[in-house]
Amino acid sequence: MPSPYLVLTLLLTLFSATALAFMLSSRLSEPLALLAAGTQAVARGDYSRRAQVTSSDELGILTQSFNSMTEQLDDARTAAESHRAELETAKAYLENILANLSAGVLVLDEQLRLGTVNHGAGAILQETFEDLKGRSLADWPRLQPLAHAIVEGFKRHGADTWQQQLELA
Repeated sequence: MPSPYLVLTLLLTLFSATALAFMLSSRLSEPLALLAAGTQAVARGDYSRRAQVTSSDELGILTQSFNSMTEQLDDARTAAESHRAELETAKAYLENILANLSAGVLVLDEQLRLGTVNHGAGAILQETFEDLKGRSLADWPRLQPLAHAIVEGFKRHGADTWQQQLELA
């Protein structure tokens, strides 16, 4: 029969080894859990989450890279929001100017589709342009002389500034 001291020493060693294994696994998995939580925060759009760098090994380098990435994403998001706000302000300003002009303004894209029109153009041409927005000049049945003059003007002058007077019957 084994000695009780030997059994007690064996159990104490086994318990100590198990406790040490749990402690080491906890220390090793904690930084990974922090990175996983940070990744989930970034996925939700929270770029302020920064993981603590606790070591200079591969895990520390990974953590530093993660922090650098989230900082760059936060900077890019802030810049994009700032540019979007500036664009909205400029668009509102331009729309305000166009709305208060008595002259008629038609804004066309590269394919000569109507993008923006002000009230002055509608009053001058006696046309409601709401159903023509986004449509090509060829799709303007009542304004074919105007559409033809615009197409010909762009063919002749290209991107240069030009103006032409046109009388519509």
